[in-house]
Amino acid sequence: MWFRFSKVKWMWDMADGIEYSYAYAKADNQEDAIKKVNESDIPDRKYTERGLDQIDEVITIPLEDINKVIK
Repeated sequence: MWFRFSKVKWMWDMADGIEYSYAYAKADNQEDAIKKVNESDIPDRKYTERGLDQIDEVITIPLEDINKVIK
């Protein structure tokens, strides 16, 4: 199943060069998806429990978001 990680895009994110607020990970469960995202090479997409990050289970990924998949 696919998990979508979304993050509110804050002013300082844009200053740090973060241009997107979503990432997608395929995993068997939410815990594995979090691990996959946090171990990725994309430092600005790490999951935190600060209250800014949200995880949703999604069936498909929009074609325009295919570059946001964490492998």
